[in-house]
Amino acid sequence: MLSALAGDLIGGWVGFVPTFAAPFLLAVLGLIITERGGTLNLGAEGVMAVGALLGVVAMAQGGHWSAALVLAVAGAVALSALHAFLVVLLRLDQVLAGLVVFTAGIGFTGYAGLAFTNLPIAGLPELAMPERWSLPAQDWLTWLAFLAAPVVWYVLARTELGLRIRACGDDAAAADAMGLPVTGLRFGTTLVGGVFLGLAGAHLSLVGSHLWVDGMVAGRGWIAVVLVVFVRWNPLLAVAAAVMFGAIQAAIPFLQARGVAMPIHLVSMAPYLATIAVVLIFESGRRRNTSAPRDLAKPYLREDRN
Repeated sequence: MLSALAGDLIGGWVGFVPTFAAPFLLAVLGLIITERGGTLNLGAEGVMAVGALLGVVAMAQGGHWSAALVLAVAGAVALSALHAFLVVLLRLDQVLAGLVVFTAGIGFTGYAGLAFTNLPIAGLPELAMPERWSLPAQDWLTWLAFLAAPVVWYVLARTELGLRIRACGDDAAAADAMGLPVTGLRFGTTLVGGVFLGLAGAHLSLVGSHLWVDGMVAGRGWIAVVLVVFVRWNPLLAVAAAVMFGAIQAAIPFLQARGVAMPIHLVSMAPYLATIAVVLIFESGRRRNTSAPRDLAKPYLREDRN
């Protein structure tokens, strides 16, 4: 009986993991695309917040869930366009520009979201799972996140477009010498990354909570920035990392719902403690890491080409 109970508990917990992992995965995929092109994006947290809020705004105004996703993505892409304008066209310091984007996103959502705070919405519809799987129903955006990972890997690793993107991130001067539009590709990858970040934010509000609360992104954007480095800019490894962090977060409400006593504030620190561990692991093997785009965060101007 104890083994059966343990099996039910583990099975139920595993069933919730994809929902908690999907926002991490979408955000990491977006950042991988952007950074493979050579652009560092430290504004992910703010971009995700914009996506989360605008998704709720559309649903609260009576819009269809598809319109909510479109509005969430549009807002995230608009903020990503600002980031691309600052770092690709104006060639500002990418760390400072990322912090500007982060501040703009958090400031905008903190003010504009006041009228929508704690307003319940319907959210995304669920897709029923086969009964023999004994798993809770999952929404299609969660499935899209996991299906997107191999697609992103294939595009970056096996297509001409992916080769062009990686060339801009590894050696922008050489890419320019070969006739590649470095500025256009970097601008484009930043916008595509914004699409994924917007979907990650929308997932938090339309799937995870079905409402908007200021600060609901709760550091997931910063965690995604760290995970990109940890998975060595590999979309397939991003799945494992996202599942790991999703499993940590899924365990907290799952155990609480079953009456397990726990120090809630200490347990809530688990994802951030795991992030610190990831940083330490990466730093210990940094000399062996050769996967980083060599021109990441380096602005490129044709006149600087040797």
